[in-house]
Amino acid sequence: MDGQLAIDVAGLTKTYGTFTAVDNLDLKVKKGEFMGLLGPNGAGKSTTLKSVSGLIRPTSGQILINGIDSQKNHRKALARVGCVIETPEFYRGYTPAELMEYAGRIYGLNKTETAIRARDVLEEVKMWEWRNKPIGEFSKGMRQRVALAQALLPNPEVIILDEPTSGLDPRGMIEIRQTLNSLKKRDRSLLISTHILKEVSEMCGTVTMINHGKVVTTGDVASLIHQSAMTDAGSVEIELRTLKDMTPAFITDLGGCAGVKNTEKMGSREVKVVFSGTDEDQASLVDVVYRYDLRLLGMTEKGADIEKLYMNLTKGEKASVQ
Repeated sequence: MDGQLAIDVAGLTKTYGTFTAVDNLDLKVKKGEFMGLLGPNGAGKSTTLKSVSGLIRPTSGQILINGIDSQKNHRKALARVGCVIETPEFYRGYTPAELMEYAGRIYGLNKTETAIRARDVLEEVKMWEWRNKPIGEFSKGMRQRVALAQALLPNPEVIILDEPTSGLDPRGMIEIRQTLNSLKKRDRSLLISTHILKEVSEMCGTVTMINHGKVVTTGDVASLIHQSAMTDAGSVEIELRTLKDMTPAFITDLGGCAGVKNTEKMGSREVKVVFSGTDEDQASLVDVVYRYDLRLLGMTEKGADIEKLYMNLTKGEKASVQ
C-alpha cells in the first residue's frame, strides 16, 4: 500500500458476457495529482470510473482509495470522494438549494455546514443565482454544473468526474475548467475522463490513454507531448520566434549549442532548429536568445501536441478536439 496514492487500481477487469469492457487495467493517481483518463468513445473510460466510484462491481482486480480497499470497505473508502458519472439526473421539481440540503444529509453534514458549503460550491460553479429555480427548467449544461456542485459539497479529497463539460457551451467549459483548476491550490486529487483533448492539456499534469479497455500509455503530459514530436532519428524540430531581428552571429552561436543538428532561418525573426539534446541543452537555446537581447516571443516543438500523440497511440481513432 502506497500512502502517496489517492487512487491505486491494479488488474481491473470488467466483462459483460463475452465482451470485455476493461481489460487488466492499472491506474495510479498520486495525492494532489490531476490525471486525465483519455480515450475515444467506447474505450472503457466510464466503466473504469464506475468501478472506481463503486457504482459497479468489477469482475476482478483491486481498487484502493487513499489506501482503503473499496470492495472490502466501500463506505469508508468513498467517504471523502466526490464524483459525477455520466449525465446527471435529478428530481425535476427540486431546486439546487433543496438538492444541496438533501445531499448534505447524505454526507452527514449538519444544517449550518450544509448551508455554508452549498453557497460556496453553487457560487463556484456560477449557479448561486439559480438556487431557488426548479432543476427541471435547466439546460443540460446547467444541470452539469449543479452535479459538480453536489460532488464538491463535502469538500472531498478525491474527485472523480466523467465528461464534466459535456453539454456546456464554450463559456461554460472555461468556467468549469477554472473551477477545477482552483482545486489544485487545495491539494485535491482529480481523475477526469474525457475525449476532449484540450481539457487534458489545460488541466492535467498526467494522462492515461486507454483504448479497447487497455492502457495505451501513461505519464507526464509534457513528456508525452514531447515524445509525440520525436522523429525516427530521435530529434525534434523547434521553432524560435523573437521580437528583434536575428543576426548572423546569433544563428552561428545557436548552431553551436549542444544538441543542435541544424538551423534554418525562416525569416528575420524566426528560426527552425533540428534538436536532439537534453532539457538542459534546450534551456541553453533560450540563454543564447537572452544573451543577444532578442526578446523571445515563442519556442515551440513542431508537431508536439496531445492530438498527434493521441492519434498515433490509438491508431487514428478520433477524439473530440475542442
